[in-house]
Amino acid sequence: MKLTNLSVQLLAILALGTPFMASAVVETNTDFGRLSLGGDAEINLNASNTNRNNVLGQTSETRDDRWDEDGRLLLNFLGVRELEDGRYGQIQIQPTIGTNGGAGADDAYLGFGQRNNWGMKVGRFEAYDMFPLGQDIFVEHSGDSANDLYVDGNGYVYMLKEGRGRASKGGQLLLNKETGNWYLELSTLIGDRTNLFAGQQYHGYELTKAKDSIMVRPVIAWKGQNLKVALGAEGNVINDAIVTSDDVSVSDRLGYGITTSWTQDALVINASAARMDAEDETDTTLGANLVWYNAGLGYIYAINDITNANLNNTSADFSKMIGKHTINTVYASYKIPSVLDLSNFDIYLGAYWSQLNVDSGEVDNMDRYGGRVRFKYYF
Repeated sequence: MKLTNLSVQLLAILALGTPFMASAVVETNTDFGRLSLGGDAEINLNASNTNRNNVLGQTSETRDDRWDEDGRLLLNFLGVRELEDGRYGQIQIQPTIGTNGGAGADDAYLGFGQRNNWGMKVGRFEAYDMFPLGQDIFVEHSGDSANDLYVDGNGYVYMLKEGRGRASKGGQLLLNKETGNWYLELSTLIGDRTNLFAGQQYHGYELTKAKDSIMVRPVIAWKGQNLKVALGAEGNVINDAIVTSDDVSVSDRLGYGITTSWTQDALVINASAARMDAEDETDTTLGANLVWYNAGLGYIYAINDITNANLNNTSADFSKMIGKHTINTVYASYKIPSVLDLSNFDIYLGAYWSQLNVDSGEVDNMDRYGGRVRFKYYF
C-alpha cells in the first residue's frame, strides 16, 4: 500500500505538527478534491502492577494487579483539494471504536493554507510533540495523556502536554509557518480545562470552573539534515479560570521546555527537558530515549517540589504531599515487523518500570511496572 503523491505532499506540510496519518486504501477523485480512507487496528495484551488513585500511605500489598486486553480500531478519512500554486484545504476525521465497545475520536479538524509556507487548523488534533518518547509501547505514570494529567498523591511527570490538544472539553486553533529550515507554530486550546486535574482536585483542594480557559502554546523548531531542535512553552492566559473553594487560582500555570532529536541511518536519539511553574508546586522532567532498528530504550527522571497542601482534607494525609519527590521511569520495546510476511502487520513487545520516591520517612517508595504485547495492523 502506497500513499499518493498528493498525500505525501500533505504529510510533508504537516510533518512537524501532525500525528500519524493512516495509509489510504480507498480513494476517489472529483472536482472537489480527493477523498481517501485508511486506518489501523491496535490491540494490546497487558499485565501490570499499578494504582492510579492516591498512593499516600499505600503499600506494595495494596496496589492493583492488572491483566487485561484493550485497544481500538481507527478509521482515517482525509479529504483534500489543492491548487497548482500550493494552496490547499483539507479535512481529517479519525473515529475510533474501542474493543470494550466504546467510541471516540482522535483527530477531527479543518485545515487550510499554502504548501511549504503557512497553514491553519481548527478542531481537534495534537500540536507539536515537545517530549517525544521514541518507540513508546507501554509507559504508565501520572502525566501520560492529554487529559486527567494531574492526580493528587501520585507523581506528576510533566511533558509540556497540558495545552497540546485532544481535550475532551476544549476546541483548538493552530497557526504554523515554514521558512527554510525553520518551523513556527502557535496553538491554542479554548474551553473548560478543569478535567486537567483528575477528580477536579489539586493538593487536596476541590476545584471549580470560574471561567473558560484559553491555553496558548508557541513552538519554534529548526531542522537540519540529522539534527532537530525545538523550544516551546504553554500557559493559560485566563489566570483565574480554575479556583479552589478559598478562591485561590490554580490555572496560573507556565510551562516551557526544549527537545532535540538526532537521526543517523537506523538510529534515532531524543532528549527533552520540561518545567512547570504552578501554584505551590514546580515540576521538572528530563528524558532521553533511542530507537535503533526495531529496538527502543528510554529513561525519564522527574522532580515534584510541593510547598503547600490542604491539611483539613481528611480523605488522606495530604501533609505527605509536601516536599520534593522524585520519579524514575525506565521503558523498553521491540518491534517484530511484517508478521506472516505481511508488510502492514507488526507486533510490538513493551515493558516499563517506574518508581515514585516520596520525600517522607512515613511513606514507602511506590513501584509501578508492566509488560505489553501490541498487535498493530494497518489497512
